[in-house]
Amino acid sequence: MKRLVSAILIVLSLNRVYAVETKPNVLFVVFDDLNNRLGCYGDPVAKSPNLDRLAARGTVFTRNFCQQPICGPSRASFLSGRRPDSLGIWSMTKYLYDLHPDAVTIPQWFMQHGYTAMSIGKVLGGYGKEADFKTLSVPDRRTGGKTKDEFALPNGAALPPNLAKDKLCENRDVPDDACFDSVSANLAITELRALAKKPEPFFLALGIFKPHTPYKVPKRYWDMYRREEIPAIETPVRPRNAPDIAFHANHEILGEPNTKPTLDEDAKREIRHGYYAAMSFADAQFGRVLDALDELKLRDNTIVVIIGDNGFELGEHDCWGKMTLFGWDARVPLIISAPGIGNGGAKTSAISELIDIFPTLTDLSGLPSPPQLDGTSLVPVLKDASASVKSAALTQHPRPALYWGGGPQALPQVMGYGLFTDRWSYHEWRDFKTGHVVGQELYDEQTDPLETLNLAGTVEAAAQIPALAAQLEAMTKGGLLPTHPKKRLETHR
Repeated sequence: MKRLVSAILIVLSLNRVYAVETKPNVLFVVFDDLNNRLGCYGDPVAKSPNLDRLAARGTVFTRNFCQQPICGPSRASFLSGRRPDSLGIWSMTKYLYDLHPDAVTIPQWFMQHGYTAMSIGKVLGGYGKEADFKTLSVPDRRTGGKTKDEFALPNGAALPPNLAKDKLCENRDVPDDACFDSVSANLAITELRALAKKPEPFFLALGIFKPHTPYKVPKRYWDMYRREEIPAIETPVRPRNAPDIAFHANHEILGEPNTKPTLDEDAKREIRHGYYAAMSFADAQFGRVLDALDELKLRDNTIVVIIGDNGFELGEHDCWGKMTLFGWDARVPLIISAPGIGNGGAKTSAISELIDIFPTLTDLSGLPSPPQLDGTSLVPVLKDASASVKSAALTQHPRPALYWGGGPQALPQVMGYGLFTDRWSYHEWRDFKTGHVVGQELYDEQTDPLETLNLAGTVEAAAQIPALAAQLEAMTKGGLLPTHPKKRLETHR
């Protein structure tokens, strides 16, 4: 009997050691320009079965915000866990390792703590100069050329005809493997098969380029949608009383300089159709990776996180693209599946931000967090969807909306900040040098979720703005951007 008890104690002891030493794997997937047009976020026509499948076994964060609605600065921010002002990165001409040579990103931190860390596709960096991770277990693999998603058939075979009309769209009857993202997914699956055989845990970051423009995806994804079923633009005009500085020239869709100054109704419908098709194509590539995770029996010990790097407007507020502070640009999907934590299929309206991913992943993995992270662990929300860890989120973007010249020291003229609480969306546009407030917006998310009326300047706003402005000022302190006492509102039109 004593021998039996001793044997049981030894087994239990070994199991405790194994539980302590075993770390979860991490699959971190970044989609480019993915907004909340997904089935699991309530979109009535979206075909996103694989993201919906992940949502059914994880937690969907319905009020999640990016820190800047453009790819390069957003990625530098969430991968380092710092706000754009903390990094001094607000444009596509500034890069993480140029300004911060000793910066440590999420996969690098996991590598330093015993993980095999790798990145496939566009994860860090943006446009032009592609800023890859400085160090990972293996070098970055980017599987596209300059156009990233150009159709290509084996042996240079001729492409079938393009059934789309707008220059941003291509609808060709080609297989998925003719596209850049399919190549990335194939490589991720190959790596998963190899990683499954290794004793150490892994951190695999995968960048999926779609649904970024141009909307070049195989015909079968276009055919998932009937043009007449694509929802009409709910808010096609600018919010009443909104300052001009809140908008931009829509160059991402219209071209720059103004190569296509307007969109006719047919072009608008085709571009919106193309976005949905590109989203469904991206969802399918993610689904193949998710299938491989299940096939390799890695599901029960792998944290899966998916995000969009920034939102995207498709005609809402007369805006096409990103780079505004409106909800379609600032809010992005975040789905976290952490085995053994929380209830599958949970949805939470707790406010969260992309900078929260770094501390959340270290918390879930039992790792220490690096110093100076600006985010907060979301693990309490994963355990209880009714919990909350913060009262507001902060998004920012400068004016000019996109500036290329001037090198890494180029500074914006105006910085826009969006403060998002449970009810209010408060925007403040500040002269970058003086801190003067040159534009204000206030939207009531309860009574006006589509942001059709700017309340700034009304009696209702006068009762709300002082506290919101003080909260915004507190959240912007500590970054590289100087903060100033509240200045008078100037006209900027």
